[in-house]
Amino acid sequence: MNIAALRANKPLRNLAILALAAAIAVVAAAIAVVTMERGVRVQFAPEPLFPGLETKLDQVGRITYMLGRGLHGVDKITLNRGADGQWTVAERQNYPAKQDLVQKALIGISELTLYERRTARPEWHRNLGLLAPEDLGSATRIQLFDKAGKPMASFLAGKVPDETSAARGQGMIYLRRDGENQTWLAHGRFPLFQAAQDWLDARFLDLQRNEIRRVTLWAGTDHPVVMDRASADDNDFTLENIPKGRVTRGAPVVNGTATSVVDLNFDDAVPVGSLEFPATSPNVIVETFDGLRVTLTLTGGGGALWAKVTADTDPVSAAGGDTKAAGEKAKMLNDRLTKWAYKLPQQAGNQLTQSVDLLTHEAGPEK
Repeated sequence: MNIAALRANKPLRNLAILALAAAIAVVAAAIAVVTMERGVRVQFAPEPLFPGLETKLDQVGRITYMLGRGLHGVDKITLNRGADGQWTVAERQNYPAKQDLVQKALIGISELTLYERRTARPEWHRNLGLLAPEDLGSATRIQLFDKAGKPMASFLAGKVPDETSAARGQGMIYLRRDGENQTWLAHGRFPLFQAAQDWLDARFLDLQRNEIRRVTLWAGTDHPVVMDRASADDNDFTLENIPKGRVTRGAPVVNGTATSVVDLNFDDAVPVGSLEFPATSPNVIVETFDGLRVTLTLTGGGGALWAKVTADTDPVSAAGGDTKAAGEKAKMLNDRLTKWAYKLPQQAGNQLTQSVDLLTHEAGPEK
């Protein structure tokens, strides 16, 4: 249609004018959105929580986590770096910490990036989980100190918002620098364990199934439970000294008990002198094909089962009588374990206190 006809047709001319106005409005809106996005990017340009911290991690000598316990006050987890560079947990009498976990904490904290500015009003801190622990808040205060005890970084970690659980492949969390009211939505990942034992190095006996030759429960008593096998090629352990008229509850039950020390870990650790181990305490003895002998002496305390550990060698158990490798492992275990008593997981404790009666049942009538 030509321009003259459009001028002559008033309704059509009005419609064309409206269409043009709409197109102009769309273009203007698009320009406004782009301009706004650019403004937001400038306003919320991501920045490190602690600029330059990543270059100073080798100077960190102590990390503390302060945790609010409501009306019970606060708890603290203190990770110390020793002169040898190894990290320990002060609240567990400097028991070795998981070195890789502490390293994750250091790297994660150094990489925390402020993503969006949030409230600076103190009365709203609680809503973000950023009320200080000493004020009955749920925030975790995390502090880094250098080897001389000088503060390097301090901040409070709050809630993890469900709706922004990931951004750029990293988790999101509310943070604020200690001493500042301004809060931030930050992205990054670092450990936030709430109990000292969660930081402990969980390595324990380091025994594998193919190593184990014999396991004796209630060793030294009138009714020991002996489970053994002649070769590592034998899949099943044999239960010795079965009372007359009884039979085992099956290979899976016996094997499960005999191998309960495989990959055994612990729930907590305390200095061995802080618990009593009477002379009548039950013993578990584990013997390997290379002559290693590990003894766990058990005691109860606080509704839990605790064990102290000693290791030595037994030439009789060793193939060919050579216990050199076993002796080296015994020394390693003694150096690492004998100063401590270990709280055993409930399932492991139940297995290590099995009796012959529990591992057998009355034989059925002969057919």
